[in-house]
Amino acid sequence: MRSSSQHARTPLRRSRALRILVGLVLLTVVVLAVTTRTVMFPREDPPGPADVIVVLGGLGSAAVVAKAVDLAEAGYSGRILISDAFGGDTRPANLCARPVPIPGTTITVECFEPHPRTTGGEAAAIASFATELGWNRVLVITSSYHVSRARVQISQCYPGALAVLGASQPMDPAKWAYQFVYQSAGFVKAWVTPAC
Repeated sequence: MRSSSQHARTPLRRSRALRILVGLVLLTVVVLAVTTRTVMFPREDPPGPADVIVVLGGLGSAAVVAKAVDLAEAGYSGRILISDAFGGDTRPANLCARPVPIPGTTITVECFEPHPRTTGGEAAAIASFATELGWNRVLVITSSYHVSRARVQISQCYPGALAVLGASQPMDPAKWAYQFVYQSAGFVKAWVTPAC
């Protein structure tokens, strides 16, 4: 037979378990809301005159390069720097191999390979180039889902003025789901182990 103290503990245990469960559900909802906002609907900075337009490597590199070229042709910068983070991505590298990268313009295009081949490596490279070349304002173009995390990681390394814009590209639900998880994990990594 149960004593009255054992009988009283059972509702307390249920109440405690319910509070923990509700807390975990609320935490999950908040994390999902924040991640959805930062990955699917990121805040983009307005473009402005810059010392350089930097293209980050990634799945949408053709769309990202096209946006960088459009911004350079619009007069935001006369220099484009393209990250070959995935090594051998021929789409952006084709611009770097041409004697006149963008015909009819004086826009210069250079490619670089970050070490390591990650957003953190790209952030460190941007900071190094900025110090070496005296850049004060950098315009970064990346895939739309990568804007928020790129801003966080580059800001960890580069103290100058920074504007980050995204280039959209069509993605099926499976790719969005993958990027949702990948970018979320990337944010955690960026906060736990800063790029610089």
